[in-house]
Amino acid sequence: MSGTSAKREIVAGAILGVATFAVYMVGSNRSFGYDAAATFANFIATPSIWDAFAVRSVIPTIPVTQVATNDHVLVSLLSHLIYSATGSRSEVLYRFLPALAAGATVGLSTGALVRRFGLLAGICAGLFIATDPLFVDNSRDLRGYSLAALGSVAGTLLLPIHGAISGRVSRVLDGLGPQVSAKPTEGLKQHVLPIHGEVSAKPTEGLKLVAYAVIMGLAMAAQLFVAVVLLCHVAWVVSERSWPRLRQLAPAWFVAALIGLGANAHIQVMEYTQHGLPPPVFYPTYPRDLVLFIIGAPVLLPVGLWLASAGLGLWTQRRAAWLWSSAAVIAVAVLVLWLGLKPAFLYPRFFIFLVPASAFLMAAAIKRWWVVAPVVLLGAVVAAVSQAPGYIQDPLALPAAAAAVEHIDASGRRACVIHSDEQVLSAYTSRFTVVTRPDELANCDAVVVVSWGVDLALRDQAAQEFPRLTTLPAYYPTVVLER
Repeated sequence: MSGTSAKREIVAGAILGVATFAVYMVGSNRSFGYDAAATFANFIATPSIWDAFAVRSVIPTIPVTQVATNDHVLVSLLSHLIYSATGSRSEVLYRFLPALAAGATVGLSTGALVRRFGLLAGICAGLFIATDPLFVDNSRDLRGYSLAALGSVAGTLLLPIHGAISGRVSRVLDGLGPQVSAKPTEGLKQHVLPIHGEVSAKPTEGLKLVAYAVIMGLAMAAQLFVAVVLLCHVAWVVSERSWPRLRQLAPAWFVAALIGLGANAHIQVMEYTQHGLPPPVFYPTYPRDLVLFIIGAPVLLPVGLWLASAGLGLWTQRRAAWLWSSAAVIAVAVLVLWLGLKPAFLYPRFFIFLVPASAFLMAAAIKRWWVVAPVVLLGAVVAAVSQAPGYIQDPLALPAAAAAVEHIDASGRRACVIHSDEQVLSAYTSRFTVVTRPDELANCDAVVVVSWGVDLALRDQAAQEFPRLTTLPAYYPTVVLER
């Protein structure tokens, strides 16, 4: 690779990554969303850093088993360190890390795809990631999805698998060192794997294996479903029948699993042994929803444009062993969840690492047919415009609800919330009383309803007993009920 090419991919990745981070931070002072607020109240703004591992109930009326699956351990741990050092409850501060990870994911993916498929293809694919609604929504709040995506991309780039071209490690992989041109080596077996096109110099492979293991382990600590990516990596090597490479990578895979599963072990064991999970639920449309939300849903036009582009990219890679081995692993994972475990909470965002993977397919299509580029770009423009109206809107009216609660409390009256709402409102205030039964409403002067996750019958009873209603605006507005 020439020095000019290396500089081009670094500049393209850096510009798009920084721009993504900056745009994602717009409106970062809005209220936490439901999951982010529950995470902040239960695992971050607490006296002990061990709460980041969901080891105990922090809110007396909320059993830890009820909220433990909300815990993305790595982001909770890092955010708890910030909270312990600063005492700050600023939404901006705690959204910084997820947005930074999102920008790094876009930048790293763009640089790698520019190197593999050229400038136009790489930039278009990077814009797809940056504007995909699923990626945007889950990278702009206090969640671990963007860290999981970043770890998946970085781990894949660090995976030391030989390709068809010998040479030195590219700047995208190592970030330093001069680049040299290389000609294809005759007689060398070709391994066509995503992103890779060069061979690591042997002295660096040991360090790369360590970095790979740590990064993949931390990515699983951020979001456990990254284990599927690790299994894809195993499947790639198995599909190539490279047994020496399999033996070389096995310790790294073991260490990564040890880190990731170790971080989540307490949560998973507790949920299954203490029956903290809700009853199983079958979602008949989940496979369809997974595909559509990875490729642009709920915005209709980008779904059509991006799905067609990814399909063309799939065609260009149809002879690649890694593609079908990955598809098999992902299909098995989806089927086990969908038909086997049937978790009550099963969302497309759990597979957010498929967004950069889809970008790879789009870049491959653009490399083959440049006319696909404006199709991908049009999808990015439409997706960005469609998200603009609610971009800085509060998902919940939690700050206003907290202010209302504190005003009621300061006036000598009793503000109540219906059980379950305390797990999110506690991110902003604790000056309320929790009610779990209709007879407890008699002790309240006002009832504040902040979310949909409450006993609906009790909410309706409160609305009858407290007929004066004040609405606090948000995407899901808060209702203050008074006599």
